[in-house]
Amino acid sequence: MNLKTVLGGCIGIASIMLVGCGGGESDPSSSNPPPSSNPPASSGVDNVTLDGTAAKGIINGGNVMAEELDASGTVIAGIGSTTTAADGSYTLTIDNDYNGGPIKVTISADENTQMKCDVPSGCGMRTDDIADSDTVIDFSEWYKPVNLTMMALVAEAVANDTISVSITPYTHLAARRAMAAPSLTPAEVSDANSRVSNLLGAGGINILNTQPLDITDAMALDGADDKRIAYAALSAAIAVLADTSGGSPDINAALETLWGSFTDGTIVADDSEMATDDSTISLQEIVNGATSVFTQMNIADTSNTLTSLQETIDAITGGGSVTPDPGPGTGDTALEKVKTFVGDVRTWGTVIEEETRVKGDAFATQVDLAATAADASVSTMAGPAIRNAIVAVFRRLTHTTATELNDDAYKTGEQGDPQFESGTIAHSGGVVTITDGVIDGVTINLSVQLPDNESTVSSSLTAIISSATLRSASTDITINSGAINATLVTPYFVDYVAVDTGTADQPDVSGGSINLNAELTQKQDDLGAELASPVTFAGTLSTTLVNAVKDETTGELSWLTPATLSMMGNISDIDGNSFNASLTANISNADSFTPVTGPGADSDIMLENADNWLVGTIGLNFELQLDGLPKASINISGDRTAFETGTATVTIIYGVREIVIAGAFTDEVSTGSVTITNQDRVVMNIADADFNALTGDLEYNGQIYGSIDTLDNGLTKITYTDGSFETL
Repeated sequence: MNLKTVLGGCIGIASIMLVGCGGGESDPSSSNPPPSSNPPASSGVDNVTLDGTAAKGIINGGNVMAEELDASGTVIAGIGSTTTAADGSYTLTIDNDYNGGPIKVTISADENTQMKCDVPSGCGMRTDDIADSDTVIDFSEWYKPVNLTMMALVAEAVANDTISVSITPYTHLAARRAMAAPSLTPAEVSDANSRVSNLLGAGGINILNTQPLDITDAMALDGADDKRIAYAALSAAIAVLADTSGGSPDINAALETLWGSFTDGTIVADDSEMATDDSTISLQEIVNGATSVFTQMNIADTSNTLTSLQETIDAITGGGSVTPDPGPGTGDTALEKVKTFVGDVRTWGTVIEEETRVKGDAFATQVDLAATAADASVSTMAGPAIRNAIVAVFRRLTHTTATELNDDAYKTGEQGDPQFESGTIAHSGGVVTITDGVIDGVTINLSVQLPDNESTVSSSLTAIISSATLRSASTDITINSGAINATLVTPYFVDYVAVDTGTADQPDVSGGSINLNAELTQKQDDLGAELASPVTFAGTLSTTLVNAVKDETTGELSWLTPATLSMMGNISDIDGNSFNASLTANISNADSFTPVTGPGADSDIMLENADNWLVGTIGLNFELQLDGLPKASINISGDRTAFETGTATVTIIYGVREIVIAGAFTDEVSTGSVTITNQDRVVMNIADADFNALTGDLEYNGQIYGSIDTLDNGLTKITYTDGSFETL
């Protein structure tokens, strides 16, 4: 495993596009005047458009009002109004008498406003006049909120701006923070929006620009941007925590509790064991609420947002709090943000790689040594040992009452194969326990629960590993928990004697699930020498399986389609270096997908083709923490749009810096346009992704601040609207 390649490869995508030197030069041929970022108060600002989504869940027919505020937070004038569509979206054109100050965008409900219930357990009892088969407001049903007022604040706008402004519980939280400042300035608004965005994960969700979607609609989720899905789930979490004693959720009261939990700019990580649990909202409660929504929709979070937040929570103990900081350049003017963005892009392939190379290479070497040795250890020692242990478990469930593993009843291999030298085995209450079983230098302790022998299982066949440890001089393996569950079509008679002899019938299975939590510590290299810093591999696997396919000839199970897949792992040493990776996937056509057999292939090899392929989204996340350096994070999310095509987004975070690269791909090459953005949502649009002759522009809030052209000498030139340029 080459960690530098993993990190540097994605960084290289940005470096290929823009790398070089120069900047700050004057271009006498440029006559474009710089846009004003602070127009005189006496002049109106023309052609400003706000658009976005109002969600807590999706709000249909909500009243959207835009108002300009002065430094005290007092409304100067209403400057526009509209209503939301059925999907919560709105577009609002600001009146021409707007003078450039902070803008408050508020959504409120009247007797015609409806909200989608996005709480898995339901949204209380129905008190409105919407027709329903019962009096309960179930998940995904519309209801009329008793009261609702949410807002968002925009720092300022200049002529011709098009600004995305979502209205959610988190924009409301940021607005409350900004309006609590001694003076409501654009800098305070930007600071508050940036802090709350970072509360939801560094480099993750921009609360204003990210538009949540209808989390209850499977069709809306299919192929949607994973950040939008995560944002919708996090917004739904506030309704999960709302009081429903008055009928429907009291959203306003929940918003007030959220603000009361963040008034000092911090939020408690987890207060489940504290006296404040009922009066405050902790970050853990938000994560739990969002997780319940993902579970309800039977999808995994491919954005890695909830996993990252959970890691933040787990790192804080004793009732500690999370204090989000604002992003870099929060108070800069629009043109300053654009120039800073270009400078950041240039540094990805140079400064950051130089910082990580030496330590990254050393850690990678250590991991490679450990991985090679661990692979050999598992295949030659741990693997055979655990297989022999499982055979012993089956025999304990069938025909013997012996307790010593070196008894003849527990011989588990051919004569001359390694056998248990010592240890005990017991069976009680459906649980088989192996204690200090020693085989071929490996000590095994195992506790596993299986159905009783000669019993009939009606609905599901389940094997549970409560705990297991394998210890040897070179390798330690711990299974913290494990469960394999098969959903049965018809009842199944369990016969472990037949299992042991290979004559057992196969159960008729329609689906199932696998969950595993395990870790491995490698202490020696493959030559038996002690590693300078032992390396630990730890991870979890979780998948749900559906749509069983049976072999037409034998009738045996040959395929189960994973509807969701989640794999998370960590590699660390004792020197403070660590590498995290996670893979999440959602297969939207899992219930209907039928694999096909390729021409000339064996009957058990299942293939896709151009007419029959798995549809889904995937998220792959890497985090590298080297001792003494900022954390580096790479998130790759993709959406398969055809058999050999799709879209992909790469998000790279190093410390407080963020770059997002989005594009399309075919089977072999990237095609079409590519966009690169950062934490301020400055956008670089590349019109042609062949990387040979780059053309495009730089924009912020829908307004162009620079153009990108390739010169005859092969250099790339960026010309800014203030007359300066850079050659790259």
